[in-house]
Amino acid sequence: MSQRLMLYSDGGARGNPGPAAIAFVALSEQGETVKADAQFIGIHTNNQAEYRALLLGLEFARECRTKEVVCHLDSELVSKQINGEYTVRNSELHQLWRKVQDQKQFFKKIVFVSVSREHPQIQRADSLVNKTLDEQAFKLSTKRLTVADASNSKEENSLFVHASIRTSNMERSIDFYSKFLNLKLQSRREIKQTNAEIAFLQDAAGKGCTLELTFYRNQKKFLQPPYEERLFDHLAFSVVNIEKTISTMKNAGVTVTDEPFKINEQTTIAFIEDPDGTLIELIQKN
Repeated sequence: MSQRLMLYSDGGARGNPGPAAIAFVALSEQGETVKADAQFIGIHTNNQAEYRALLLGLEFARECRTKEVVCHLDSELVSKQINGEYTVRNSELHQLWRKVQDQKQFFKKIVFVSVSREHPQIQRADSLVNKTLDEQAFKLSTKRLTVADASNSKEENSLFVHASIRTSNMERSIDFYSKFLNLKLQSRREIKQTNAEIAFLQDAAGKGCTLELTFYRNQKKFLQPPYEERLFDHLAFSVVNIEKTISTMKNAGVTVTDEPFKINEQTTIAFIEDPDGTLIELIQKN
């Protein structure tokens, strides 16, 4: 039994709500690691994940029969809600808040402390969260490939997995493809070797090809060449109502290079540009 535990918890969702994971690091009074654990929890918001990460850590503290626990949180909202400084208005968060309050009876002393995201142990928990999300994304990708392989009878058959484009602003690009083309963020990670970040997006049903966004932090020049000089031509997305989609995009300032036009009786297409000038074809099948 540990008399006193120092808990550092973190939770995160890719998409908010989106695929979420939680983690905690438990240290003894001497600063030794007693336990570090992480779990994938399905689709949740960031705040829900923060609460669930804390509850996972408190569950471990109870198993250890510790008498005192100091909980370190990097979410100012969650820490202030738990300490009574903020009112919990969201019904789902209130249920999680109540579960945290119920845990207090099992400890002689429990304290909730707000710390910065830069705290070494919070960074450690954050790494566990991202590792868990990356592993889950890999499992889903592997599962899709396995299903595809099972449907192929010849070894030489291949499967087109994803297309990669560069971005000069990762947050802006994720927002664009999520808002206008209904893609969901599947995974996101740092590539330290090239000082880059990559993000994978796909439709919610997981039926279409995956789009990989790549952001190189050291890239100083980011300029699309004239269309005639480009080697990469365009991406293509199917839409249900092309006129409505184009209208929404125009209102948001998206560049429309070609208005909707019919190429045959069943198909209408249009062309737009993403925030970095990548050409995108919109296709409506009647």
